[in-house]
Parts: sequence; structure tokens; C-alpha cells
Amino acid sequence: MNPRHASLVALTTLALLLGGCEKPSTEAKSEAVATVGGEKILEAELNLALARLGELDEAQSAEARAKLLQSLIDQRLITQAAQKAGLDKEPVVEIAMANASRQVLAEAYAERNFKDVATPSDTEIAEYFEQHPELFSQRRIYRIQELDLQVDASRMADVEAKLRSSHSLGDFVNWVKEQGIEGKTAVAVKPAEQIPAALLARLSQMKDGQVAVLPGRPGHVVIQQLQESQLQPVTLEQARNAIERALTTQKRKELMEADLKKLREAAKIEYATGYAPAAEAKVEAAEPKVEAAETQVEEESVDKKEEANGEKAEQKPAE
Repeated sequence: MNPRHASLVALTTLALLLGGCEKPSTEAKSEAVATVGGEKILEAELNLALARLGELDEAQSAEARAKLLQSLIDQRLITQAAQKAGLDKEPVVEIAMANASRQVLAEAYAERNFKDVATPSDTEIAEYFEQHPELFSQRRIYRIQELDLQVDASRMADVEAKLRSSHSLGDFVNWVKEQGIEGKTAVAVKPAEQIPAALLARLSQMKDGQVAVLPGRPGHVVIQQLQESQLQPVTLEQARNAIERALTTQKRKELMEADLKKLREAAKIEYATGYAPAAEAKVEAAEPKVEAAETQVEEESVDKKEEANGEKAEQKPAE
């Protein structure tokens, strides 16, 4: 297959996957380009899928448009077959479909309300550059070996002790095999910008050959060795566009978090027993105690009044 055609097929498939949950709001706004089993495929839907492929020349656009339409037809056929089989009524599928619909709405809400944010200033860009040397002036390419070991909690101390006493990671791996400890190993080469911030903060302080032990999923431990790193810094001008995107994303996130906080404060959220967050659960648990304490105070006050009245009655002389 022609490489250009192969890449175009991959892109059209990706466009359909990305837009699979989206649907034009009304059929009146768009003409049908095909009908499958009585279900229309609208021109707006085809154009949306095409737009996701980015800029194409006239020939590429025509080719992609034809392939996308056939893919949309295939999608309708499979969907209709699934509905005929009753798959859309299965609980797991219903939940997944509802989640997909909510995700599309949430993304549309975010796009409409937080798309336009102030462009970062030169000062903000320069400050970001200075605050993150691990990404720019001290940027490195890291070669990391990772071991993901399945270790029982009772053996964790032995594993860590052996790791510290081993002359090399290879010796430690041999010991792991002898002990029958199951695990996986992998080697990755990544630039700083492709590494999660928390991991990069630690890696940037490590020297070649150093090893670190990280908590993994339950019953696992992750061991990473920085095998090699190469310094490849970038200048402020080279990083400007990337920094601008990062700051814009950060500002948009802050706006979304502030808006979400307001939505939470305005909404009535009720949890079933045992599902409330820890802080709210403590407050709810404390409320009955407060009520009980108030009742007890009231009862004590009544008792004292009755005792006082009784004493007065005893002190009153008989007539």
C-alpha cells in the first residue's frame, strides 16, 4: 500500500474514533449524504470528521472524504447490528454510552466557556522558563530501566535490603529470578517534556546509575535506574511556543476549577451511606452527637428545675 494512503487510512479511522460520540444537533441544518437502513448520515457529520484530519490539499481532502463516508457507513451498519442484538440494552453498554454522552457535553461546555483566555505575556513566559530549568536550560534526554516486581508486603524489606547491597542492577535482577519473584522489565528513552512532572523532579536530581524505589499498584514495587542522561538544553526563544501553550492550558484549568467550585457550591449533592468523602462523613457523624448533647443539656436543665421545685415544696410549712 502506498505510504501516503496508509497514513490517510489511519487518520480517517482516528477521526471517526474521536468523533464517534458526537452527533449533529438537528438534521434541518444539514443535508444527508447517505442513508443506511433508514438512518441518515449528514454532511455536517462528514465535515466534522474531515476537519479533525487537519489541513489537507484538494486531492487529499477528496480521498479522505470518500474514505470517511465509507467508514461512517460501516459504523452505522455495526451500530445497527449491535442494536438488533440488544447490546444497547445491556447495563454495561448503557453505562458506557451515558458516560460518553456526558463526556461530550462536558468537553463542549469547557470549549465554549474556557476557550478564550488571555495570551501569556513575555514576562510570564520568561518566568516560567526560569522556574523550570529541568525542562529548558537543564533539559536532558533520559534512558531509564524499570522493574515492576510483584512482591508480598512481608518480603519488601528483604527486596530493598538486597537492592542496596547489590553491586549492580544486573546482580539484583539475577537474585530476583533466583527467588522466583515475578516481574517485568523495560527500558525507555524519553526527553524531559515527555516525563510526568513528579517523576521528572526526581530524575533531574539523580546521577547516572542511581536507583530509586517507587510504590506501585497494590502488591507491586517499581524500581527505576537512570542508566544514562544527555544534556540537551533549549533556549527561551526555542521554548516560547511550548511555554505559551503550557501557560494557556494552566490558565484554562484554573478557570475550570473555579467554575467547578461554584457549580459544586450551588448544587445539592447527596451521598448514599458509606460513599461520602471522609471530611463530609465526619461532619455528618458529628451532627447527631451535637443534637444528643443539646438534648442532654435540656434534660439536665429540666431535672434541676424539678429538684428546685421539690426542695421549695419541702420547705413550705404545713397549714
